[in-house]
Amino acid sequence: MATSNILPEALPSSTVLFLLALGYIYFLVWEFGETKKIPPNAKLVKVPCFSRWAVVPARSQYYADIVRAPDKYLSSVEAANEFWQAELTLHTDEIGDNIQIPVIVNTLNKSLGSLVPLVHDEAVLAFEEAFPLDREDEEGSQDGWKSFTISRPIMSIVGRVSNKILVGLPLCRNAEYINANIDFAVQVVVMSHILLAVPTFIRNFVNKLVSPIPKRVKQITAFTQPLIDERKEQEERLGEGYEKPFDFLSWLMDAARKYNKPDRDIILRMMAVNFASIHTTSLTFTNALLTLLAHPQYIEPIREECERCVREEGWTKSAIDKMVFLDSFMKESQRVDVVAAILSNRLAVSDFTLQISSDGDTDSSEGVFIPKGTMLAGNYLDAHFAKEAWSGEDPDTFNPYRFMKIQKETGRQWNIATTSPNFLTFGHGRHACPGRYLAAQEMKLMMAYSVIKYDMKLPGAEKTPQRPKNMWIGNHCVADPRVKVLLRRRPGSIVS
Repeated sequence: MATSNILPEALPSSTVLFLLALGYIYFLVWEFGETKKIPPNAKLVKVPCFSRWAVVPARSQYYADIVRAPDKYLSSVEAANEFWQAELTLHTDEIGDNIQIPVIVNTLNKSLGSLVPLVHDEAVLAFEEAFPLDREDEEGSQDGWKSFTISRPIMSIVGRVSNKILVGLPLCRNAEYINANIDFAVQVVVMSHILLAVPTFIRNFVNKLVSPIPKRVKQITAFTQPLIDERKEQEERLGEGYEKPFDFLSWLMDAARKYNKPDRDIILRMMAVNFASIHTTSLTFTNALLTLLAHPQYIEPIREECERCVREEGWTKSAIDKMVFLDSFMKESQRVDVVAAILSNRLAVSDFTLQISSDGDTDSSEGVFIPKGTMLAGNYLDAHFAKEAWSGEDPDTFNPYRFMKIQKETGRQWNIATTSPNFLTFGHGRHACPGRYLAAQEMKLMMAYSVIKYDMKLPGAEKTPQRPKNMWIGNHCVADPRVKVLLRRRPGSIVS
């Protein structure tokens, strides 16, 4: 599989590390003051983040009050612009109106029934190429087992199945195009940390000096622009006889035409959607896979459920929706395997008074003055591990049946895409991730395919399997990219 650099390419890595260290020293010296003990009955507390202070709820239930605040006071867009340094990394100075969001909500999400079989078809080929297990390999290895580093292959699989929906065939199978989008997703994260680590007044200079993103935009444009040109030419030539491809690019081109957007606008939005898809879906799926292999007693029950659903419904959305134990397992992994300590930010764009409910009672509240420029955020660790939130169940213990039980007891739907003040993987409120429904279908399908297609285990699993520890990078928590798993093909599976 092709490899590529994900660090900025204009300077040697030692220089980049020096800039990060210099910026971090600046951050410590100028940004942080003396920390203080949280006073009793506090509603909000101020905590240090990578590049500034953030205000988070003292109790997770108060986050609902933050997300209810009007956008004219607390902006998720401006918070994302700062968190990801998005004007420099994601070009939100050009695409900040987010016209792609209605396309996701109103067209993509409503087409999942038709899209899931396409995801499956691409997943079959993507897994075969990402984890090659030909007969010669199996004969030459011990009992057919073969070791794989999984980080990059999983990103490749996610890139392919996502782009089957985003751009369709044949571009979704172009390895150079997929790798360019993977590199872009990683480089956005890397560059945002570099830019946040240096003083504001030199960020534009540092970005021009070290960022690989302009080169990545040119590379991806070289693939996408000819496809846009071809579709426009066919539509003009065939008129009403033109049958539009059933993919996100076609829907986005329609939106761009409506708002009189140039082709570059379409390409940048496609890159932004790829970033969100590859970054979040790969990380969440990898966490779930490693957690499953660390609890091998659940592999067979999940496999039996998946095989039964596929026999009854085929590889369809109906089958994926019926995989309730798999859903509960993966949601519990999302709860335990947090992707960040603090996230789902809101930036105060004007002074205002935030109404905080008294112990969750929306009829009784008290006002807290929030100055302009304050960054508010969700506290993932408190939200996901608060004892009072999980009906007496020990939140520190991994329980794959947790959400099946909650759903049965409460009658409320608690699937992977469900959000709450105590479940923030996809955010919460009106600005929760609009693509989470597709991501949930992709991740469940990929996991179902994995357990049906392969026997899987962690190295050294003959002893008590230990889940590989994740890595903290600033505020983010990610799976160690060096982690390996052992795979072998299962004979006689129903996979097709």
